[in-house]
Amino acid sequence: MPFRSLTPESRFLPAGRVLQWGPPNSFKTTAVVEWWPEDLDVVGSKQFISLPGEKGYESIPHRPSIISHVWQVDDISQVSPHAVLREANQIVAQVVVTKPLTLAVEGIHKYYDFAYAAALEDLISGGMDEEKASGPAYGKAHKTTLHFINRLSASGVPYLVLTCWEGEEKDDPKDKSRNATKHRAPMLPGKLATWITGEFGVSVRSFIKRTPQALLGAWQITPDPQAPGCAVKVEKPVAQTLPRTIPQDFRVLRDLIEGVQLSEVRERYGYNNTQGGQK
Repeated sequence: MPFRSLTPESRFLPAGRVLQWGPPNSFKTTAVVEWWPEDLDVVGSKQFISLPGEKGYESIPHRPSIISHVWQVDDISQVSPHAVLREANQIVAQVVVTKPLTLAVEGIHKYYDFAYAAALEDLISGGMDEEKASGPAYGKAHKTTLHFINRLSASGVPYLVLTCWEGEEKDDPKDKSRNATKHRAPMLPGKLATWITGEFGVSVRSFIKRTPQALLGAWQITPDPQAPGCAVKVEKPVAQTLPRTIPQDFRVLRDLIEGVQLSEVRERYGYNNTQGGQK
């Protein structure tokens, strides 16, 4: 039965659905490898799907508990965008039935490119002029991508992580000036850059903090004018206690969502302001 009634015993796990977006090389994949739940004694308890075109798989280690799925073809010129979308949906279905503890689907911005190409191809083959087809193709690609995301979210996987690159969006889409103010957002066209952040219980922006000792991965978990898409869906008393940034540590994120005080979380995992956790 698709619908389920949530009770204290059957509620969704905290941070069970996370959108992680940020610039390239901001440790998004590494964060999943190092901190998301994994049973080292179970083959494939943590699985990665690198969507067609995504390159982050090179930072995924080889161990029995991790399985990585990568899309490769001999001649990409012979592959239609419709086939790519179909294969992406097939691998998701194949992985979900194996019941991994954590599933990371990486590069939704790459999936969108194929969704747009498929939509444009359909409209042109239907007789529409290519220039006129561009706008409607975006609308169709938005729907295709959201449908893919909703299927992922509705799966029974306990922990789902979706990654995306970061781009810039105008604060006012109608402002055509060269100096129009902008904000950071997932690198997706138009309204989808905003819509996608509402499709997850947690939307975090990944970035790098530079210290004299090292480069540290951090997450922004609450919104500000520069990154309004950061959000954690929790009860209001908990939301009011959340810091703006935290280290890239799933345990920290999970405990804060559960209502554990920031001071206790810092002591529990041994980090300070230089690693995130700032108001």
